[in-house]
Amino acid sequence: MLNSRTTYIIGFVVALLLWSCEGNRTAQETEEITVDVPADTARVERTGRTVGERLESLRGWMNEKVERGDTAIQREMPGIKEDFRVRSTEIEQNLDSLSADSKAEYARLKERYERWENRQERRLNTPLDRAELDQWEEQLLREFKEIENIEPKDMREAYLTFMGVIRAKRRNWTQHDWDYVDNVYGQLNQRRGQVENQISNTDKLKIRALQAEYLTLEGAADAQSTVRNMRN
Repeated sequence: MLNSRTTYIIGFVVALLLWSCEGNRTAQETEEITVDVPADTARVERTGRTVGERLESLRGWMNEKVERGDTAIQREMPGIKEDFRVRSTEIEQNLDSLSADSKAEYARLKERYERWENRQERRLNTPLDRAELDQWEEQLLREFKEIENIEPKDMREAYLTFMGVIRAKRRNWTQHDWDYVDNVYGQLNQRRGQVENQISNTDKLKIRALQAEYLTLEGAADAQSTVRNMRN
């Protein structure tokens, strides 16, 4: 019968062997692997990000950029261009891993970025007129035209007012008009960001829905303007 010291030594050796095997298995699992999984997650990279996750990241990155004001964007434009180039290159290297729907979304995001970048370049070359911008702020926001003073409790109503004018008058606007409209939209988003923590969750959800509607209408206007320019 084994004494206690012998039993202890045997137990220690067994534990050491198990620890060694576990370490080898863990090391193997950290290597780059490719497995057969659904289309958008077919390639797993050392960073742990799939091409589908990169597409989702690009979507969020675009939404963040279009919500910001012109001054900050124009100052950071060189870095933004490079950031987009890197992001799009990473996706395109593994484009075959995406589903047909995701490929179509990526194409839409690229078009959206190109329109947005063209607009920023145009504004940089032709700055907005302050007096005309004041008129647009009053037309689009009415009693909320003093954007920096909008209270958290009034943010939802400010967006509703803004979108009400967009729906009613957008069909008669030129690209020049949309430049001013988009500037006001950026200012409104900046103010929302300043008071974000004081806005109710219900109002946040409604504001997000209104923002999505605006981006859809603004994108459609951009596309129509591009088509008109190609015909001229």
